[in-house]
Amino acid sequence: MSEVLIKVDHLSKKFCRSLKRSMYYGVTDALKTMVGINYSTDTLRPSEFWSLNGISFELIKGETLGILGANGSGKSTLLRLLAGIFPPDHGKIELNGNIGALIAVGAGFHPHMTGYENIYLNGTILGLTKDRIDEIIDDITTFSEIPKDALNAPVATYSSGMKVRLGFSVAMHCEPDILLVDEVLSVGDIGFKNKAVRKMNEFREKANGLIFISHDLEQMRMICDRVIVLDKGKCVFEGDTEKGCIAYEQIIHKSKMELQEKSKIKIEQSYSKVSFKDSNINLLDIDIVDLNNIKSNWNRSRFLDKVFSKKEQQIIFVSENRPQTVWLLWSMKEAAYKIYVQQFGIRFFNPQRLVCHLSSLKNGYVNIENRTYYTTSIISKDYIYTVARLNSLKNYNSSIFKIKNDIYVTQSESLKYRFLKTISISKGLKFKNLSIRKNIFGVPKLFHNDSKLPIQMSLTHCGNYCGYVYF
Repeated sequence: MSEVLIKVDHLSKKFCRSLKRSMYYGVTDALKTMVGINYSTDTLRPSEFWSLNGISFELIKGETLGILGANGSGKSTLLRLLAGIFPPDHGKIELNGNIGALIAVGAGFHPHMTGYENIYLNGTILGLTKDRIDEIIDDITTFSEIPKDALNAPVATYSSGMKVRLGFSVAMHCEPDILLVDEVLSVGDIGFKNKAVRKMNEFREKANGLIFISHDLEQMRMICDRVIVLDKGKCVFEGDTEKGCIAYEQIIHKSKMELQEKSKIKIEQSYSKVSFKDSNINLLDIDIVDLNNIKSNWNRSRFLDKVFSKKEQQIIFVSENRPQTVWLLWSMKEAAYKIYVQQFGIRFFNPQRLVCHLSSLKNGYVNIENRTYYTTSIISKDYIYTVARLNSLKNYNSSIFKIKNDIYVTQSESLKYRFLKTISISKGLKFKNLSIRKNIFGVPKLFHNDSKLPIQMSLTHCGNYCGYVYF
């Protein structure tokens, strides 16, 4: 039967978000204990929350156990309970061996003592005699890669990477039965990280026990025999490392989607207070791609995978003119995305969320978050020009023209001048009274004096080509 180094049984720990309440609860609990009054710790008082709730597991001799979880899931709390820094509120911990803990950068170091002095201090805390530390101190300092002159300086002068290297070296060379490592390898250079991983594998091969926390899934896969996944203080997975990494990624993805949705709702609510009455009815936008001034290498797999879905890439690969199809899809996505931003004020910068459906080479529509945007494209040997709109039946006026001057500001001013001149002629308005102003989301609106005109518009330029659209 395998020897159990750590046995954790229904471990729970709660904290208080309010410092004042926490101090009050601490004093009242201490007084109750002193006078022999029994009180329940099962219920949460105001501002309290469970950092860990009912965690159980075992660490077998010679095993490396990984702990995964998003920020705030209870990982660091668990290691601090195991290290004896915090007492549990419920449950128990059974240890069979001495523990070495590397929980935080510089933890256990006295800032005003030198590196050498802290080696002896930490070694003594871990149960080593001075004679034993004398025997291994050269191994510790060599492994840490810290120069001797720095070892004679106070630890307060060390960088975070130097503190990690020294702390890790001391912990590993003191040869504990159980080692706790919490995220500290996220700091420092890649060379030392790789060396540290090799050292931890050697530690495991000596039939010691290792509990390892990291957001680096590759390190988890290299080091850990199995993993525990925590979510909001509870264990949601225990078992195979690869399956645990997948479960962790799913939690992170879900969390990001929930956060994004909350932000979206908040922005939509904010936008509804300031948006124009016609903003959700007659929106349109445009995009231009100057085919002679493209710097991106369109056929790189990295570029294609980042911008296009697998189905879109299939459309590209079967096309007779692949470069043209790439930039057509790009232009469609960009034009539709601009309308989406106008609607909701949300910028997510992920082209793959814009899925294009082509009905022909020159026409198609784009879906964003289950919303459909209609596009029409003009394709020439020199440029691709796309108009996107919400209403597929809405008529519009558009123009595209070439400007030789490639200075951005000059192009922008020339484009505005040409558009305002067109509006003044077509609407019978004085040119000098027309202006373009942007709302809080950067969306341009047309004004005559101080009155906003009921004209939807969009301006853009790319390379040597400029264009506008309005209705």
